[in-house]
Amino acid sequence: MTAPEDVPGARPAFTEEETRLIRLWALSEFSACRQVFAQIAYFATPTVFGIYGIATGSLVVLGVSFLCIVLLLMLGLVTTWRDQEKFVLMQAICRKLVAGGEDK
Repeated sequence: MTAPEDVPGARPAFTEEETRLIRLWALSEFSACRQVFAQIAYFATPTVFGIYGIATGSLVVLGVSFLCIVLLLMLGLVTTWRDQEKFVLMQAICRKLVAGGEDK
């Protein structure tokens, strides 16, 4: 009997974690426009607050705005670091798919 990966057109054997990630990505509504609007929503408030601080000459308001932007950037860095694990897993999935396609 032949192994499933030896059969032409057969799906590669994915781990449970890989299958979960495939389902998650298949159901997600990721779009560039949505990401841009999400980033604008995060940074618009402290930016407007900072502009108000500059207009009124208030260093406290400007400092709070700057601190908020720095914290949001740090949050983005931490989120990107955490997503790196999913990225590595997706690379493994893609390698399996490419390896299955080269056998044909």
